[in-house]
Amino acid sequence: MNNELLKLFDIKDDVVETFTVDHKESNYEIDIRFKPSRFSCPTCGSTHFISKGNKKRSLVSVPVNDKPVKMITYVKRYKCIDCNASFSDVNPIAYGDWSFTRTAIFSILNRLKPYNATYASIARMFGVSSTRIMEIFDTFVRIKRHSLPRVLLIDEFHFSRNSKYKYPAILMNFENNLIIDIVESRTHDIMSDYLFKIDLDERKKVEYICTDMSFIFKPLLKTYFPNSTLLVDHFHVTRLINDQLNHTRKRIMRKYAKNKKSREYRLLKHRYKILLKSKNNIDNETFKYDKIMECHVTENMILETLLSFDGELRQAYNAKEEYLIFDQVSKEEVNNSNKRKELNAVIKKFKHTHVEESISVAVTLEHWKEEILNSFTWINDRRISNGPCEGKNNYVKKILSNANGMSNFQRARNRILYSQNKYETYTMNEHTDRIKRIGNPRGTYKK
Repeated sequence: MNNELLKLFDIKDDVVETFTVDHKESNYEIDIRFKPSRFSCPTCGSTHFISKGNKKRSLVSVPVNDKPVKMITYVKRYKCIDCNASFSDVNPIAYGDWSFTRTAIFSILNRLKPYNATYASIARMFGVSSTRIMEIFDTFVRIKRHSLPRVLLIDEFHFSRNSKYKYPAILMNFENNLIIDIVESRTHDIMSDYLFKIDLDERKKVEYICTDMSFIFKPLLKTYFPNSTLLVDHFHVTRLINDQLNHTRKRIMRKYAKNKKSREYRLLKHRYKILLKSKNNIDNETFKYDKIMECHVTENMILETLLSFDGELRQAYNAKEEYLIFDQVSKEEVNNSNKRKELNAVIKKFKHTHVEESISVAVTLEHWKEEILNSFTWINDRRISNGPCEGKNNYVKKILSNANGMSNFQRARNRILYSQNKYETYTMNEHTDRIKRIGNPRGTYKK
């Protein structure tokens, strides 16, 4: 008997009677007979019973050498002479009514922990269908919501175009990067219902909430988080300003669209990313040959050429740079400056450009002025932002992409929390309620 192989399958040597391995081309098939383990009738307690042969059961076990393993197990069957009851020995490697060994279930759940694991790839390892792997995951992985943190981050991600709600909300703890929960949608009604179910004492513990410039949270803040301060994520503000600058660039580019081979059109179309970079990151020293300019130039020379095409573009660009100077500061610099006065000056700068997109930015900055000023808050030498959410969202996209999309929100939620929270684990208590969605009944068809 191969003791090492038994250890691999987590089977104790003293319970095995016979053990044979059949090496097939595509898998391993193992016959295993277990020693008797019943010494009395479980119904009446009598020790007078007779053997009625063996109870055969096929179980999926952990793969060996990248091949699936099928275990054919045999345990003794008996019939009690006194009460006429039939019973069997306990199968020591089975788990309830599952057609998997206990070790296989543990292995499947552990293999689903990495973000790049897929139900299909694990199904191939074990020689079963993806549906069976999903059933195991749904049964043993149900992640509960974590307690609300002191600093709460709220962001969204794209879930599925086929789902009812395409943009779920992700809630995170800024201080330890823990995902608190994922809510099916960040619409007002769903978020309001979700927050209402959380105890008020828990909501009172939230001191800061950081989100994008969504109009959902302003009315919800006073109602559900009476002790918190709302912050706008400063990266989202910068993104908004860059997006509006890009709209200005496209509008000006269309003026030159009649001659798409012109230097103006080609530079505006293919070198626009230089406009979106911070002036501090523009290279003013390294000369490289540029095909459009047809000479060796620095990034700064390309930038100045772009800005020379239109006065509106230069004004919009300069306003963008004014905001970056206002925003990109250290904790010490904030303590020694009047940010409200600076922000008012920046808003005035955008208004006076007379560029329609920049004026739109000024209106937005005015509306979110207090929340922008609140964003200059540091916790443990880190400025509060939705950066941790953005990082997690990248992994969420990979999880959804590897699965070729998911339409079952509850399963996706559990998978994301299970994968992205380091200490999240499964439970061996089976959940009997269904996660699998019930579709529409199938119509009539011709055989």
